[in-house]
Amino acid sequence: MLRSLRSTVRRSIRSRNDTPVPDSPRDPQQESRVTHSARRIVNTLFRRRFGDSVWDGVLRGSGITVLLGIFILQYMPTAGPLVGFVLVTIWINGPIAFLFPAVYEPILMLFGRMYPPLLIGCLGTCGTLYVEYLNYHLYRRALYTDALAPFRRRRLVQRVTALFRKMPFFTVWLCSLLLPYWPVRIVSPLAGYAVSRHLSATLLGRFPRLWFFAALGASLHVDPKVLLGISAAVAGSALVLILFRRAILVAVGRNRVAEGSAEK
Repeated sequence: MLRSLRSTVRRSIRSRNDTPVPDSPRDPQQESRVTHSARRIVNTLFRRRFGDSVWDGVLRGSGITVLLGIFILQYMPTAGPLVGFVLVTIWINGPIAFLFPAVYEPILMLFGRMYPPLLIGCLGTCGTLYVEYLNYHLYRRALYTDALAPFRRRRLVQRVTALFRKMPFFTVWLCSLLLPYWPVRIVSPLAGYAVSRHLSATLLGRFPRLWFFAALGASLHVDPKVLLGISAAVAGSALVLILFRRAILVAVGRNRVAEGSAEK
């Protein structure tokens, strides 16, 4: 009797579990709204232009990096800071590079303590090459405008360009490894040097430099707060100097206007 009762209960439970659950009714209007919103986002990201070529490339590259980071975080949650490092690399070497002259090195040392220096060097080099490709085309387009024709005809500019053409690869490599890099950003497109060779020399110079600072941070064991403080102090000092210089130029311009009106 008990056995038959147990078998009956088990059959009823199985039949209930096996019965298909009816799907919830779908709202076609809601689906169309979602599809329309997704298309609008895709059109905005991939068809709309954001500023000039460099700003457009930086913003698009940042968006792609964030999307890839979201995908990577699902499988490697510990790789979140690396996505931030690539974004910092793109922005610091992009249009606002003049605001951060020596901020990137402490950041390399900080991430060198957290991850293998070789990995930091590879990621930093990839981000740098992407931005320098954009910078090359921006400077080339700007330097060959009619407004900068007097600048191109200066003797000093022509001499520097002639010297650069004698050893262009070595010059780009040396500036990317040891010297300030901003001169070759201007001279290389001005001299008509091929962008592929320009980026190849940058690759050979930047990778050992970035790896060195990352390895230095891993070996020195400097407190991360100190490294962040150095980066913030350098960035703040550069910003203060730029604002101070701008205020001086504005004051000088006002004085000239006042003097001209007084003479009249």
